[in-house]
Amino acid sequence: MVILITGKKGSGKSHYAKLLQEELVQEHYQVKWLDGDAFRKETGNADYTDEGRLRNLMDAAEIARAYEMKGWIVLLSFIMPQKRYRDKMRNRLSTSRIVYIPGGTLWEGTKYERPTEREMKVKYI
Repeated sequence: MVILITGKKGSGKSHYAKLLQEELVQEHYQVKWLDGDAFRKETGNADYTDEGRLRNLMDAAEIARAYEMKGWIVLLSFIMPQKRYRDKMRNRLSTSRIVYIPGGTLWEGTKYERPTEREMKVKYI
């Protein structure tokens, strides 16, 4: 299971993911958490164009998929501003759920497509 935690900058995605990770570990689940800010630093991806954002998210989805296939719960806390990004990511995953954290801000010129109720339901391939 992969949980995609999304929202705007400063909405509390990382805080939520950290608390969820702690709770799941206490319940003896194997949990992998990939945080968007840390992931960009680790991969050196400073490209914030549409192509760079999508590449960053797809790289994270591939890692998530590998952990998911081993039975881990994977938390991805990333700004996923467009539905097409989220759809492409979810198409690589067996089971995924989107959690939207409201609030936060965006950079000038950035548009965020809030997930619909239908999009936030569990998706299985």
